Amino acid sequence: MIVRGTTPYHTFVLPMESSKIEEIYVTYLQNNEVILDKGISDITLTDDDIDTDNASVEPLEQGEGEGATTTVTVHLSQEDTLKFHFYPAAEKNIAVIQIRVLDSQGEAYASDPIHERIFGILKDGVIGNETI
Repeated sequence: MIVRGTTPYHTFVLPMESSKIEEIYVTYLQNNEVILDKGISDITLTDDDIDTDNASVEPLEQGEGEGATTTVTVHLSQEDTLKFHFYPAAEKNIAVIQIRVLDSQGEAYASDPIHERIFGILKDGVIGNETI
C-alpha cells in the first residue's frame, strides 16, 4: 500500500546473499510512467537464512530449499510518495513495482511485477516543515 504524503517501508526477499548483488533497482511505475527508481544507495540489504520452501517469500526465481536470502528494504520519503498521483478513477491508482538485480557473475534477474494500491490524502504537501 502507498499512501501519498507518508513514509512507508517496503520489504522484499531475494533468494541470494547480499554479497552477490552487484547492482539493484526497485522501480515504481504508475500509468506506464516511472515515478521512482531506487538504486543500491537508497536500499538496505540484510542477509537472512530462511527455508524458502516453507516461508512466505516471493523469490526472483524458484529457490531450492534452505539457503541464503537477502531482505531488501526501501524507505520512501513524503516527497517520494507525493510524486504518485491520486485519480478519481480507481484503476489509475495502482503502482507497479519491479526489482531488478545484477549479480557478481553478470547475471541479470527481474521480479514479477508487484501491484500496490495508491491512496490519496485530504491535505496535500509535506508535513513537519512548518514553523510554529
